[in-house]
Amino acid sequence: MNDDDKDPIGKALNVSPFENTLNAVELIKAKAHDDSAKNDFEMARSNIYEVITTGQEALLKLSEIASSSQHPRAFEVLAKLMDSITSASKDLLVLQTKIREIDAADSPINERAQTINNNLFVGSTAELQKVLKDLKNKDD
Repeated sequence: MNDDDKDPIGKALNVSPFENTLNAVELIKAKAHDDSAKNDFEMARSNIYEVITTGQEALLKLSEIASSSQHPRAFEVLAKLMDSITSASKDLLVLQTKIREIDAADSPINERAQTINNNLFVGSTAELQKVLKDLKNKDD
């Protein structure tokens, strides 16, 4: 069986069959919601952790140098290093809040939606009045 036998309408109208574009749509969605933000977050997080860890090690060594030399410049550098480590720690917290904002923005709308329950009575007004009268009698 050749392609003409599979699509007689396409042959009669002299058109080629329309390819399924579902894969193309999925590809576009995948590119739109790729994990580049998560990858960037992981890389920035690991870099900040490394800066903090290295800074803490250097802080211990520098505090020994400053206390043994009693030189004002050594204490100035020690204070600057402490400020840098504190700043890196703050950056880590800011990074956490940013990735949470990105995750919230990337989550599908239906996951963020809340359940809404609507009640609908199907029947005549006489039936509705009877149901309401029965409910009123139960409450009394």
